Amino acid sequence: MRGPNTPLAKLLVAYYGLIQTVHLVVLARAATLLLVNGSITFPAPPPPGGWTTQASHFLVGLGGVDAANAMAALAFVYGFFSRARWRYWLGTLTLSVAGCSALLFAYGTIASGAWAHNPVSYLSITLAFAPVAALTILFGTWISS
Repeated sequence: MRGPNTPLAKLLVAYYGLIQTVHLVVLARAATLLLVNGSITFPAPPPPGGWTTQASHFLVGLGGVDAANAMAALAFVYGFFSRARWRYWLGTLTLSVAGCSALLFAYGTIASGAWAHNPVSYLSITLAFAPVAALTILFGTWISS
């Protein structure tokens, strides 16, 4: 695929919009559960012994960044399909933030032992976001050519 006007490109961008919409709903649910229960159990199931205070603060901060980025990503998806002049810089920004956030989330949750204790949950998250990784790689080829 050499450009953003192919059916696969449009499918990946539409999926990005869908996954970010779901991400916002999941983050809102997680915030509600945190306020009610006082602990993080969803969507990041804890390692044995639970999340440390420091890890909880880190996850809440990362969730805030993710929520802001998800809203910007939805603007990018709109701009992509409406062929707005700003779509490439916003796409670069939101995909970069999403990638960095995913790497930080993965590192922290793997290092804590949460993945080993909850492999199905974390594998599901990884599989759901895999098309976004593909979009990120392809997007880089679109804007560099």
